[in-house]
Amino acid sequence: MENFIGLVAQHLGAELKKNVEFLGYWEAVKPFELPKKEQMKRLNDARVALKHNGTFPSEHQIEQARETLSDFFVTVTRKVFGVDFDAVDMVDLLTQPETARLVREAQTHADVGDYPMAMAGLVLAFDALLDHYATGDRPAGKSPFEFGIRLYRADVVQLQNAGNSQNNPKLKKLGEFAIAAQDALRVISLGIDYPSLARFRVMTPPVYGYADGSQRFVDLPSVRVLSAEDYDWARHFVIESGLRASRADEIRSMQERAHELNWNPREPFGERSWQGPVELTPDEGVSVFEDETLGG
Repeated sequence: MENFIGLVAQHLGAELKKNVEFLGYWEAVKPFELPKKEQMKRLNDARVALKHNGTFPSEHQIEQARETLSDFFVTVTRKVFGVDFDAVDMVDLLTQPETARLVREAQTHADVGDYPMAMAGLVLAFDALLDHYATGDRPAGKSPFEFGIRLYRADVVQLQNAGNSQNNPKLKKLGEFAIAAQDALRVISLGIDYPSLARFRVMTPPVYGYADGSQRFVDLPSVRVLSAEDYDWARHFVIESGLRASRADEIRSMQERAHELNWNPREPFGERSWQGPVELTPDEGVSVFEDETLGG
């Protein structure tokens, strides 16, 4: 609540004291009238009693505080920020358009209780996240997050009648390892939590693309029992991964700017050879202070 009120004060341009107390925000943001000051005082008193005196609030106090905070968020968000509190979504912070689109589409399936289909949408959203940084949407050169051309299961080499029956399984193992290693490198390089990804992969159904353009998953019993809690965790993971990966946006922008500067130049590029350290002349090597000393 204090973080939220601090954001409200910042948005309204209020001047805050260095160590403003919780209830001091109601005076600091005037002439805007923050509601429910007395209810917030009771909430703060309960917090102090718990933290400093070990006095636990009753169930009635907790429920009363919950209702107060819920109403406060709804009322103030609409008045200060001009949006409905229930419409605020972390997906709005994603900088990867395709990932954001797929997360929103997955939510439409979750809203009607089809969690297997919603989870499939999140799988596609996460794959789009990796592809966003591996390939990009403009020809700005090889991405540092590519780690080779995207590998798929169809790329695993299959030899027929090769004479040595051991070639086939060995190449298959090598191909499967290359696919797994490429995915792991892309994930780790973007700062995404790998153990969480392992949980996400175990929890969600694999989605495969087909030649007719369709994307399908097998409706296994383990998929049909996916719950709202499973979906909420997976959705949070995809959004958190997108926020972590967004640190690479600046690198993509730098690469694109360099591509624009270097593409189709009017004159051929020249070359320069490394010449080692610069050799200073005696005059260049004397500081102002040394020069004054010598002159004196």
